[in-house]
Amino acid sequence: GLYEMDIRLEEAASRNRLDGERCASSLAEADGKEELNDRTIEECSSLEMVIQPQDGEEENGSSTLLSQYSSASTTTATKSVHHMTAWERFQTVFSLWPYMIPLFFVYMTEYMMQAGVWPAIGFPVTSTSARSQFYHYANWTYQLGVFVSRSSGNLFTVSLTMLWVMPMLQLVNLCIFWSISINHFWYDYSLLIMCFVVGLLGGGVYVQGYNRINADMPKELREFALSSASVADSVGILVADISSLFIQSCIYQSNGINGAVVDCPL
Repeated sequence: GLYEMDIRLEEAASRNRLDGERCASSLAEADGKEELNDRTIEECSSLEMVIQPQDGEEENGSSTLLSQYSSASTTTATKSVHHMTAWERFQTVFSLWPYMIPLFFVYMTEYMMQAGVWPAIGFPVTSTSARSQFYHYANWTYQLGVFVSRSSGNLFTVSLTMLWVMPMLQLVNLCIFWSISINHFWYDYSLLIMCFVVGLLGGGVYVQGYNRINADMPKELREFALSSASVADSVGILVADISSLFIQSCIYQSNGINGAVVDCPL
């Protein structure tokens, strides 16, 4: 029972202290040399306990060396998700907002275009088959842009600032397409170029957002962080699909087209 558990804990603590002392000794012997065995540093820095001096003892040189060399890597082990409380998990998810907001925003804006604006564009706009044809081509071009940008994940990782800039550019695309669908100032199949750009930005934020999480989060939290952040794009799509009903209705109303599912609130 509890007594046996205490014995096992004491044995584990004793082994941990002996490992720490052995690492400190190795680091002390290596001090002053031009190179230090990388394996030694890795093994020592992975210890969850830093050697503490016994009561009445002064901290010796080897303990100082252990602290010095361990600071080059991870000295404090990150708590595993399995050992986190519900509140700690919530805090971890909340800390992902710099990555989740761009994911949410880029998916919301691009799906507003896909589900709300593009189905209301056609040459001429009053033709159902023309609107369907443009929507078909627009989505194929969009997917091509997504393919190209998602392939960039193996080549480079953008900064967090750039990760926030790309959704802002996607919002600009949404405003341009909205204006075009109503005013027709650029109204031909060359709009597919813009659809390709929408795909580039959408796929770019997706792959680079997860790349940044993978690069910035501790190894113990990466899987949890990646799965948690994926909620952001799903919520963005949900918001976009609901909003698109009203966006499409307003564009239909502006172009004198019938068939909208809901009434335009404007």
